[in-house]
Amino acid sequence: MSRRRTHRQTCTRTGCRAYRDIEYTARREVADVKPDWVCRKHDKPNEYLGADNREQTTVLELHPRYRTDMHGQQVLLGHFWGPEGAPDKAHHGIVSGPGFWADAKNFPPGARLIVTARIELPDQPTA
Repeated sequence: MSRRRTHRQTCTRTGCRAYRDIEYTARREVADVKPDWVCRKHDKPNEYLGADNREQTTVLELHPRYRTDMHGQQVLLGHFWGPEGAPDKAHHGIVSGPGFWADAKNFPPGARLIVTARIELPDQPTA
């Protein structure tokens, strides 16, 4: 049985201490790991919630997906959730999160799922 090792990779942004651990059994498994990895906060800073960014809204749209059969005919595979206006990126038949579950088969094409996450901070004590 191979021994599992851990490769720790730190975010390459100056001053950031975030890291990820990658488990591997052979060095070739980590040979292709990008050396310039950045953490989620730095990879998508506009999506990262914080004191200056307390709310984010994402809109997903229900898109039809097709495949071409052996006769060259378009066959409907089903409907899938994806970014609004980007049917080529629709890949999820079910999307879920804390407090919701949306199954594509229960909605008509063009339906929109609007998900909002908002941080409410407790009242700050007055001096």
